[in-house]
Amino acid sequence: MVLEELRQKFITCKSYEPLEHNELMDFARQLYLRGELTIGHFRNLIRELELKGAVPPDTFEDLLELT
Repeated sequence: MVLEELRQKFITCKSYEPLEHNELMDFARQLYLRGELTIGHFRNLIRELELKGAVPPDTFEDLLELT
């Protein structure tokens, strides 16, 4: 999966355009945890999103808020 496919899936699932790259990063993480992304695709997407300015959550509590 490439970044544009992730964005399209996000729009389809959430019915709105992602406002920032962090939203896409969170969405990719959810897809990976549900087994909908391979580890390779997940790593590539995270790397690409980080290059665009996305940052991972700072704490475990931040991660819990995503689920």
